[in-house]
Amino acid sequence: MTKTTVNVAKGDWSFGLSLLPYLGEGNVSVSPTSIRTALAMLSEGAEGATLKQIIGAAYLPGDVFGRRQGFAELTSALYAASAPYTLRCANAIWTTRNDPVKDGYKRVVHDSYGAEANDSDFEANPESERAKINAWVADKTEKKIPELFPAGAIDTSTVLVLGNALYFKAPWNNKFDEQYTRQQSFTLGNGKKVKVSMMRKGHIDSPHQLPKFNYGEFDGVQVALLPYKGQELAAMVFLPPKGMSVVDLEAQLRNINSDLASVQCGLKPQRFARMEIPKHELKGDYDLVAPLTAVGIDRMFDPHCAQLSGIADVNENEEPLYVSSGKHKTYFKTNEEGSEGAAATGFAVFRSTSAIMRPKEIAFVANRPFLETIIHPASGACLFINRVEDPRQ
Repeated sequence: MTKTTVNVAKGDWSFGLSLLPYLGEGNVSVSPTSIRTALAMLSEGAEGATLKQIIGAAYLPGDVFGRRQGFAELTSALYAASAPYTLRCANAIWTTRNDPVKDGYKRVVHDSYGAEANDSDFEANPESERAKINAWVADKTEKKIPELFPAGAIDTSTVLVLGNALYFKAPWNNKFDEQYTRQQSFTLGNGKKVKVSMMRKGHIDSPHQLPKFNYGEFDGVQVALLPYKGQELAAMVFLPPKGMSVVDLEAQLRNINSDLASVQCGLKPQRFARMEIPKHELKGDYDLVAPLTAVGIDRMFDPHCAQLSGIADVNENEEPLYVSSGKHKTYFKTNEEGSEGAAATGFAVFRSTSAIMRPKEIAFVANRPFLETIIHPASGACLFINRVEDPRQ
């Protein structure tokens, strides 16, 4: 793994944390890797202030050649052909036949992002083309995300749709024994106590050889690293101290402005008398226009300001291009065997019309809201960030 790849991926953590406040309350599951990859592909057709916004807010390298090389290497690194886990990252674009996308743009997203190119007839059959795009996403995510773009998201004004799909499934390096899972108390953020299925390790299942995990603490926050089989992927769980909400923890992590590699370096092997984490299944469904606007990427959504001429020419009698919609969906599940996650991100680029307006011996007991992130340490990629407020949902 080269230094270039690490420089590309290390922005995942900061970008993901910056988005969390704008994705709603309660449980949140987001894939920074997926969204940043889609934004990077979009940036290849952007220029001027629009490009500057995408690069800055998405924590992308400013050097265009380093960025392209980095994403080429990262996409390759996040595709495990033979491993004790499944990890796939796929990119694609769909272009209209009647409003040609530049060959140079197609070549860059193919060479640097491995994006497959598909010809589409948006003008004549937008709903049929939408179904094909959603089918591609469903196939790449093992049908965990059956519909990325809802009805109406793609219409006759569509010039380009680009998408990223991410899927992983990995068994724990040290599985939890299902016979020790129990219904236990979990305190919600509002103080209400509920019963959840808590997976357990430690004295309960191996009193003579306690499990060992990398562990650290800062300002009362407990951090445990749970590797998946092969130890190339891991779940890093941040458990705030009693009295601190998980949202406050997110704010603290943003203020620290430390990357995941630095956090990981501070963790040391420890024996755990208790390791208890609830089984959980999360789903995320987000319109990205408002969240990305909130973190500083707004010009590309404005028909009057978007600078996307790198995608297709704007002739004297044609309206400019702009991003009409951004969609992000996730699925994440953890049980005694391991974890499974899927994510997809898509942007639709339209040709503007006059009627279009701007879119407005450690005890680690996760019996309260916590934050977890799925990491690929070799590349620095942050595949998922999950805020678990209520494991029952």
